[in-house]
Amino acid sequence: MELKVDRPALAGQDIDPNTFQRVWNRVMPEQTALPDNAIPAVPTVPPVQSELPSVPDCPAQQLPPVPDCPAQQLPPVPDCPAQQLPPVPDCPAQELPPVPDCPAQQLPPVPDCPVQEKPPVPGCPSCPVRPCLGEASKGDVNRLKELMTLAKTGALAGRALARRSNGPTAKAMSVLAQDHRSAFRRLSAAYFLITGKRYTPQCAAPLLPAFLPLALRQQFVWEQQWELKNNQAAQATADPCLRALYQELAQEGAFHAGAIRSLLEQMG
Repeated sequence: MELKVDRPALAGQDIDPNTFQRVWNRVMPEQTALPDNAIPAVPTVPPVQSELPSVPDCPAQQLPPVPDCPAQQLPPVPDCPAQQLPPVPDCPAQELPPVPDCPAQQLPPVPDCPVQEKPPVPGCPSCPVRPCLGEASKGDVNRLKELMTLAKTGALAGRALARRSNGPTAKAMSVLAQDHRSAFRRLSAAYFLITGKRYTPQCAAPLLPAFLPLALRQQFVWEQQWELKNNQAAQATADPCLRALYQELAQEGAFHAGAIRSLLEQMG
């Protein structure tokens, strides 16, 4: 079959005739002369390698303008009519029954307290208070003399015991002697206020056992006698000053007896 090449047709398809000749010679070596009406075959592009057609740009769609929504005019809310509450009827005032007046209680009259008549003081019926350490206390003179003698005797015994002892015993006996000397001075002053005179008893030193515990025992008994004499004098006198003095001296006698007892307990 003879292939005819149409050269005038090649010129119209923008194909170079020389290029087409070379291709022809390589494909059809037995027929070197290129027919005048030969047309090169156009290769078919495989579907895979074929280029997709370009998608045309979509023109921007011009959306129609949205009309403005007119403000909705809500219907007015009708005012609620004020509720007229029914009037509250006035409560009638309660008439309380009158309170009867309490009758005034007649308290029994308080009897007047009678004025207490103080008993008259013997020896001074016109005086409401009896003076102390005066002419009316002369009945205590002999009692004062006796107690002054005992006080001086106790002072001498205390000084003798202090010399024969030492330590706490000597100190306690020195205090005992000093208390009795003070008692003598107080009794002597009372005696002078009542009588206007001084009294100086003559007392010898007491005889004490040579053994110290026995001497302390003898003084213990003596102090108890001193306490008893002063208590008796306080009960017998009508002079308040002398009564107070006798009571104080009786307390000193009880204190001295207790001190001597404590010393003997320590000697054991």
